[in-house]
Amino acid sequence: MFGVFSPAGGAAASPCGTTLSSFGTPAIPAHSNLADPHESCDGWGTYGLQYQCVEYVRRFYFLVKGIETREGKMDRRWNGNASTYFRTAAQKGLDAFENGGHVRPQPEDIITFAGGPYGHVAIITAVLADRIEFIEQNFSTSGTGSLAFNPVTNHVENRVLPGETFIVEGWLRPHTDPILPPKGPAEKVANH
Repeated sequence: MFGVFSPAGGAAASPCGTTLSSFGTPAIPAHSNLADPHESCDGWGTYGLQYQCVEYVRRFYFLVKGIETREGKMDRRWNGNASTYFRTAAQKGLDAFENGGHVRPQPEDIITFAGGPYGHVAIITAVLADRIEFIEQNFSTSGTGSLAFNPVTNHVENRVLPGETFIVEGWLRPHTDPILPPKGPAEKVANH
């Protein structure tokens, strides 16, 4: 549920709940929680501790994707620290793709980071020729971030901060339909 804040260039944090950026259809705002990044500046809400990184991801996936992520109503485990998201993707009905693997990231994927005491998650907003862009809560004063991306290797560079590196584990997206065998008589399929 937590992320880590490192203000860029000593920028001052906006007051609790201030809209920093927004993304999606409908546009889902990312809010400031930068007074104390290890706590919520506004308590529990529908999607967990308000203005934490996980709260934004859960709110985005419910409001934009229609996936149940609300407290007390979900049938899959969407709560927990950001550091658990990559390894528990299947429990959330998500596919996990490793950084540098065969599957490119795409907008609306959840990017996951290992690092700090709680990890970090964000929503990818754009995949460009040389970088990815994302929206986040509880990490930056703008509510957005950008990292270098190599489209040949599908590798996103890690997020390096003074004294700490957040390692990009990969990205998550809702399960896709499995590739089904061709339709036809069972004998034809079995005799291939």
